[in-house]
Amino acid sequence: MSFILRAAFWLTVLAFLLPAAGYDSASRQPGTDGLSAAAYAEGGSATAAKPDIDAGEMLTLAARSAQDMMGFCSRNADVCERSHAVVAHVAHQTAYYGSRIFLWLTEKAREEQEQKPAQGAAQGPADAVDLPPAPRAVPSSHLAGV
Repeated sequence: MSFILRAAFWLTVLAFLLPAAGYDSASRQPGTDGLSAAAYAEGGSATAAKPDIDAGEMLTLAARSAQDMMGFCSRNADVCERSHAVVAHVAHQTAYYGSRIFLWLTEKAREEQEQKPAQGAAQGPADAVDLPPAPRAVPSSHLAGV
């Protein structure tokens, strides 16, 4: 079974790497290597004519696409209902297991904090953390002139 899967994989890779079949290389014009079949259908020109689309038309197309997407649930109520159930389930699972992981990490951090002071007291002041000196109190006589 493994051999069949490997053979199918490598044959697929080979099929993608081989040149495309069905094109007559003799009828191609010089300098048109790598062009798609649509370029040849246009009369063999090296640069296919592209339709001009201005910004207004792009906005109209985007608005139509958005309107179509918003109407999806009205056309496919069954799909949307099931999708909402799936999303709710995934959100519930994520919240549950996320909170479990958070609690586990909190417990591990608490255990490490409890072990550090116990280790520091056993090893003595040589391992104590050096804190910056506390600020000195300013006499009130110096503040009176401010």
